Amino acid sequence: MDVLEAIRSYRPCPEYANRQVAPETLKKVLGAARLAPSYRNLQPWRFVVVQDDERKRLLAQASARGRLIAGAPVVIVAFAVEEDMPATIGGYISAYPLDVAVAVSHLQLAATAEGLGTNWIIEFNDEKVRSVLGVPDGVHPLGLLPIGYPATPNGTAGAPPDGRKSPDEIIAYNEYSW
Repeated sequence: MDVLEAIRSYRPCPEYANRQVAPETLKKVLGAARLAPSYRNLQPWRFVVVQDDERKRLLAQASARGRLIAGAPVVIVAFAVEEDMPATIGGYISAYPLDVAVAVSHLQLAATAEGLGTNWIIEFNDEKVRSVLGVPDGVHPLGLLPIGYPATPNGTAGAPPDGRKSPDEIIAYNEYSW
């Protein structure tokens, strides 16, 4: 599957099959995240791969969307490392969440291309995630990503991309003109 097909095909996965993800496939998906571009190539991300059932159960308790976390064979927790990202955007907001978001997007598209489903969960208790995984100060969890084979036979059972804004609603040329 090429990148545009992966972009068109991606939907958040609502449920995972009881099927393990091969280590080679997981390496490919994580490799895509590692290759994401970042400000000055600082790569301010870290990823913890959680396959242990007890840790997944504890992570599930840290989120209102815990069913997705507990039901996936793998949970990847994406982190931003403060010291790896000194820049700010426009002088007012730290840039590291954006770089990590690009890496997570690469991961999700690679997973889609491999026939896997993912879901980026941002609703979680920071302190609980930190406690479960032993996260030091200066490192910030930005997402819990359950990953696995979708339980539905046609991939991920998300809504089709209908209802997307038209190009004219989101794209302007030469000036902000809406």
